[in-house]
Amino acid sequence: MQDDNGHNNGENHDETPHKTMGTDSNIVRFQKRDKNAHAQTDEHHGPLINLPPVTKWMMVTFVLVQLIMSFALSPEWQYWVMMHMGFVPAYYTGQFGFSWPMVVGPFTYMLIHGGWLHVGLNSVMMMAFGAGCERVIGGKRMVILFVLCGLAAVAFHMALNWGSDAPVIGASGSISGLFAATMLVLYAQNPGSMGGKYGLWPFILLWIVISVAFGSMGGPGGSSIAWAAHIGGFISGFIFFPLVMRLKI
Repeated sequence: MQDDNGHNNGENHDETPHKTMGTDSNIVRFQKRDKNAHAQTDEHHGPLINLPPVTKWMMVTFVLVQLIMSFALSPEWQYWVMMHMGFVPAYYTGQFGFSWPMVVGPFTYMLIHGGWLHVGLNSVMMMAFGAGCERVIGGKRMVILFVLCGLAAVAFHMALNWGSDAPVIGASGSISGLFAATMLVLYAQNPGSMGGKYGLWPFILLWIVISVAFGSMGGPGGSSIAWAAHIGGFISGFIFFPLVMRLKI
């Protein structure tokens, strides 16, 4: 089995979004706040790590699911969960007929991880990019973006791994989409400081090269990395972010 971060199991801002979108680049425009006033407030009242609520609860969910997997389930049941609640491309080839994992797998795979290292890495990434997105676009929009990017991630993975019976698990594809959204936000705030005349393209190409390179090398112990899911989630983040920003929620 493979997870989206390379484990084998046998198997952001002080900105407020404006109501309009940029017409030239589909990038959100932001209104500036008084940074000095905000800094004073944080200095006297803010905790050391001040995560927004939805990001915090998503990280807690990752950990709770891993606790159940590690301490409440036998290896046989862990395998069952991954095969039925992970994303398995072979289920969609028609050879197994219709089954309920085809419906739930594309959603539940995002919450299952391949071990504590995998959970830890994705939690740190969620802390970095999920928190930034939630502060800018709100918790509801962030969750919608997370899910959409996760669906696109496994769709892209399936296109390149048609018929594979190895389940994909983990939130890395979804978080890659949040990373792309964070890049759009940063670029909207400082368009001249990122990539020069090439804009975001150098960063996009670098992320794709890194994803393919790590996928080719594999993970610890010879495990495989679902690099296509990382790329699919990342690219979909650029596509879905302007659309999610238009939702009136």
